[in-house]
Formats: sequence, C-alpha cells, structure tokens
Amino acid sequence: MIPMRFWRSIWGRWTVYDSSSQCIGQPSLGLAEDTIATILDLVEAGWKATCAQGSLTRCSQEPEIAGRLATEMLTEKRRRRIVHFRIEEEVGTRSSPRSTKPEGRIDIKIIYSLVEEEYFGIECKRVSGSKSDGLSKNYVEKGVLRFVSGKYSPGHGWAAMVGFVVDGDALGAVQLVSDAISSSKNEVRLCEVWTEEKRFGQHQHLYFTGHRQGPCPSTIRILHLFLPLN
Repeated sequence: MIPMRFWRSIWGRWTVYDSSSQCIGQPSLGLAEDTIATILDLVEAGWKATCAQGSLTRCSQEPEIAGRLATEMLTEKRRRRIVHFRIEEEVGTRSSPRSTKPEGRIDIKIIYSLVEEEYFGIECKRVSGSKSDGLSKNYVEKGVLRFVSGKYSPGHGWAAMVGFVVDGDALGAVQLVSDAISSSKNEVRLCEVWTEEKRFGQHQHLYFTGHRQGPCPSTIRILHLFLPLN
C-alpha cells in the first residue's frame, strides 16, 4: 500500500504529514507558537478572574479550581471574540484510535481545528511549597506521566501542566516539582531538562521539560505554569 502524504493548514502554516512515518522522531501534531501564547494568555486572565471571586481556599480541591478556571477562560475567550478554537472540560482521551474507550479524562482541552486529534491538552494539579503533603509527587505520577505514556496528547509536540499553588509559595512549589521530575527522569523519559520558558511572552513561573513519549517515539514538550492562589 502506498503511504498517504497530504498537507494541512494550521493557523496559516502548512505542515506535511506522512501516514507511513507518524510519531517517528518528531511529533506528528504540531502547533504554532502564537496559538500557544494565546492559550497561555487566556489561562492567566482566567486565573486572575478566578482569584478575584475570592471563593477558593487552600482546602479547595483540584476539580473545583480547574472548573472555575475553565469557566473564566471561556468568558475571556468570548470577551475577546476568539472563534477559532473551543474550550472543553473533563474530556475523554485515547492513546490510540484503536482504543475502544477513553483511557483518561484531561482537565481542559483546547480544540483548534476540525480534526479531533488536534488539541492542546492542559492537566491541572494542586501544588505547594511543602514537601510533606506529597503534592509534587502526585503532580508527576498523575500528571506528567499521563502525557509521557500517551494517555494524554499522543504524538503531540506541546501540552501543559498548570500547578495551583494552594499555599501561595510559588518558588517553593517550582523547586519541589522540578526536583520530583529530575529524580524520576527515567520514569518520565526526560530528554530536555527543566528550563525557564520565554518564547510565549512574559509569564511568571513558566517552565518546560521535554519527554520521549510512548508508544510514539517522539518528543513532547510539557509547559509547567504555576499559579499562586491568593
């Protein structure tokens, strides 16, 4: 059978896909940097509005916080009249089109085209500057590893983790999460170490790591954005 080769336009950029080499080396699903920058701006604006409500506390659980954030992101998206992508919450994900049912449910999915596999995934976790609560370990085991395994965003070039800093100690939380990823570098298949991220605009406490993603032998870069709860 002759491999299919076709072109697809994503945000004004033309990318070539080859069905015979998907997930080999480079990610098969690319995403323009300006789109990621817009998404991060929506996250920041949504978080500012969420905190302004004053209803969240240190004891608020992740589903409630993530739900409020997604709601405010949607409000901001509509305010800016952004129509070229949609925001969905708690969406089922599959590591392969052959999976008979969803293998996970990602917190926020930004769908930016008519192709269902093309989305920007955001997983949210509570974090803090305290090592004793085990939140940094949970961030890795129930967040980062879901992207690494391909349960979330299989074959994607980019994804994001959002850390809700429930005690306000963002620098402490950053250090603990960075250490947790470094200490489990084999499990998370780390290939690009923890690095401060600047290409998407001025965001405080924004970093990235690169991981070899299974079952696709390609690299996914995970953005790590830490949002202090005031």
